Amino acid sequence: MSNGRPDWKKWNVLLLIICLWIGWHYWVYAFISSTPFSLLGAQGPPPPRYGTDFYGDYSGAKTWLSHGNAYERTGFIYAPTSLPFYAVFTLVPFEVATQLWVISSLFIFIVGLLCLALTLHGDRRSVYVSLALLLFLTSYPLVVNFQLGQNELLLAGLVILSLVCERLNLRFMSAGLLAVATILKGSALLLLIYFVLYRRDLHYLIRFLISSLLIVGASLFVVPVGLYSYWILNVFPTFATAFPLVMDPRFTLFPNESVIGLLVLVHLSRITLAVSVTAFVLFGAFSVWVTSKRTSKNYGLLRADAMFLMNVLVILLFGPTDTLIYPYVGLILPLALFLSALFMEQVNLGYLTLVVFATLLLNSILSPNFLYTPILFPLELIGGLILTILLIPICIRPTLISKKRPRLMS
Repeated sequence: MSNGRPDWKKWNVLLLIICLWIGWHYWVYAFISSTPFSLLGAQGPPPPRYGTDFYGDYSGAKTWLSHGNAYERTGFIYAPTSLPFYAVFTLVPFEVATQLWVISSLFIFIVGLLCLALTLHGDRRSVYVSLALLLFLTSYPLVVNFQLGQNELLLAGLVILSLVCERLNLRFMSAGLLAVATILKGSALLLLIYFVLYRRDLHYLIRFLISSLLIVGASLFVVPVGLYSYWILNVFPTFATAFPLVMDPRFTLFPNESVIGLLVLVHLSRITLAVSVTAFVLFGAFSVWVTSKRTSKNYGLLRADAMFLMNVLVILLFGPTDTLIYPYVGLILPLALFLSALFMEQVNLGYLTLVVFATLLLNSILSPNFLYTPILFPLELIGGLILTILLIPICIRPTLISKKRPRLMS
């Protein structure tokens, strides 16, 4: 400590040493054993758990290239606009494609991490990078994401790059990146609550719509219009359907982690869509109301980080379909951004302890069956609800959690 302020250089050296220790003793092995890289040199077919979800995307794109219906007996569910993107991976055998998929996802995520760091200044930048690495190296949702070959890590990178561009006033690029993320997975659309309603930027919505139309229009040169009709009529309606995954023994390691999934378990599936819509309408109204409350510039920066994190949390907790563990990788960078802001300020110790506790629940799991019976109430769900509640005071009255006026610069 010097003049009542922590020596962040020493703390960051210590934190980076911890990250190196975790990386060497845990993450390198967890990464290799949870990805197709563990199969290099192996004989026989790969274990079924590696890249099973990516195989559906691979099969759908390959079927489309063969002039078949990408959605019949393939497991592919995303919008037809994304088919040219996935088709790139079909140029190589599936065993190689799965490894390229992991590398591509990691690359976009790391680019997002580093670009966000460039928007920060002073001690906060190094604190953010250290926290991001620590959360990344200890993330159980990340391991599951690798095992299944899901696209959540890629989406997390695109979303963060969209946030970076918005903060650098590159609004059209920001909207374009969010449009790409939405096309790859529709839930990214709900981040417009932050970018449009909270930021009160109607022009951002116009840019987003223009970007989306341009991307869809360009895809029509190679994707048949009939495939869009089939997707809208037969696939899209299933996105508003929640079902009890935990009733299937194959999902005991990957239980539901959302309020919607919990409602299904207590036989209230009929109201899940209404609950989901109500939650997003209320959060949208809350976002607009929050912007009407005046606050200092420094508190505005802290509140913006809290609102972005809350938007991601609401998507995970109240999305219209069941949320498993792997989408929680989308919280790694927003959490690191928010925590780095808190550590720069003299917040109440009790508040900071609760935030760290919620973060531990969100980023890891004690056991796949922890609190599993008689009804499912898993750790990510508990942590998400706690953290969402903790973010509200910052949005309404940040002085409640701070000992004195903040000195956060960026």
